[in-house]
Amino acid sequence: MLDAPPAAWYNGAERHSRTGEETPGRVKSYYQIALDVEGRHCVVVGGGAEAVEKTERLLEAGARVTVVAPEVAPELQAWADAGRLTLHQRAFTDADAQGAFLVQLCVKGDAALAARLYRLGEEQHFLVGAWDQPECSHYTMPALLRRGRLRLAISTGGASPALAGALREQLEQLFDAEFEAYLEWLAEQRRALADTEPDRARRAAAAREAVAGLRIEGSITYPEAYTKRPA
Repeated sequence: MLDAPPAAWYNGAERHSRTGEETPGRVKSYYQIALDVEGRHCVVVGGGAEAVEKTERLLEAGARVTVVAPEVAPELQAWADAGRLTLHQRAFTDADAQGAFLVQLCVKGDAALAARLYRLGEEQHFLVGAWDQPECSHYTMPALLRRGRLRLAISTGGASPALAGALREQLEQLFDAEFEAYLEWLAEQRRALADTEPDRARRAAAAREAVAGLRIEGSITYPEAYTKRPA
């Protein structure tokens, strides 16, 4: 496992020679991966609701999190008081990114800071994610639906984070408490099979039977802004 991303990943000249210069307003195509941050130093810049959401996801994944912001939400302060993260209540400095695996910017509309972080990431070889500045990001984070054990990531490839959030909200209503109970039942069934059924093929057949017949049905109602668009 690498302690830091290879420098070649962030060689701007090499990237542009392969893909061409960045075009303002262009929607990038992303390579979807799940990133291992367990035990890694990750920095969150910002202290609002977006920082809370991103920090919670990093903590859940086992990252060592440092939050840097002059003012922070109560949740961030509580996690700092509980020793779950390191908190610096001040403006971000370049030194805060020293040794980081990734830096997540959660300050909306600060293009100068996003560009500064991106340049720093290129120089020091850490990942940068700027909440609303995809042109200054090495990655984007999908909207994440969490219901009990379920984790469902929703991405629009950077085309519309607002749509990803709307889909998450709709799906949160679909995957309700009953689904959470069903998922717990599946976990119990799997544990019981592991204890009582030595035959691997029969365990697999029983697991398939437990989800046989599950069906998700629905329809999409599009907003008027789309349906009444000019032809």
